[in-house]
Amino acid sequence: MDFITTAIISNAAYDIVKHGFLITKDKVKEGLSRWITEDAVAEQLAEQLAKLEITDEHSPIAIERRIDKSPELDALIRQINAHVATVAPSTITTVNQTHNGSGDNVAGNKISYKG
Repeated sequence: MDFITTAIISNAAYDIVKHGFLITKDKVKEGLSRWITEDAVAEQLAEQLAKLEITDEHSPIAIERRIDKSPELDALIRQINAHVATVAPSTITTVNQTHNGSGDNVAGNKISYKG
């Protein structure tokens, strides 16, 4: 199972239950809004997570372990990842830099914090 996806889902599930909410389609969509946008997928994920009987007593790691043991969630995560890969394919950027002297050597956008 994709450990990054599992970690994202387990942290979202943890955030839902730690605030005393039930894992529902709407809460899943809210917690994973950048990743899951379809109601049907959110509903399937909520149903599978509810079957794991996750409570506020579970840590994110305990939730992740429960997710890893679920073949239904494994299949659903593979389906979600396959869909995301076709909708938003990743791009790889290569940057070669040479730096002499003092100062910053930045590839891309530099974000400075002035607080």
